[in-house]
Amino acid sequence: MCTTLECYACSYLLGQSDATCLTNASAVRALNCTKKYCLTVRQEAIHNGNKVISFLRDCQDKPVILNGVKTDDSFRFYYRSCQQNLCNGHNGRVSNSSGGGGGGGGGVGALGGNHNAIIPGKNGCLGSRPDSVWLRLLLLLMPAAAATW
Repeated sequence: MCTTLECYACSYLLGQSDATCLTNASAVRALNCTKKYCLTVRQEAIHNGNKVISFLRDCQDKPVILNGVKTDDSFRFYYRSCQQNLCNGHNGRVSNSSGGGGGGGGGVGALGGNHNAIIPGKNGCLGSRPDSVWLRLLLLLMPAAAATW
């Protein structure tokens, strides 16, 4: 039996009149997602009072960064991932509301983030289908085949 992960899904860009995605997750749609992680990505302008430039709630198999904060000269990006239903309903700065304790992890700008928890997850339903063995075998053989082209 395949279980799905329920995640909030929406996006916000600076200048949009509707900021519901940023301010009220429970008012946006929730997806029954077959991916492994719910996530939020928050982009703030460093030199403009930490104004939110963009914000994303979604689900993905392989987030760019599971949990962390990355800073450059102009922007600060908060990456948060979790694996419980509707765990991405927070403001994006704090760790996801996925329960469990967080571990310390570097200051702002470090890839470790602050007080994050990574929770063992779902298999994305891959193992529940009879053809999953063939799919795994195909994925294993593809790099070898590509090298001979």
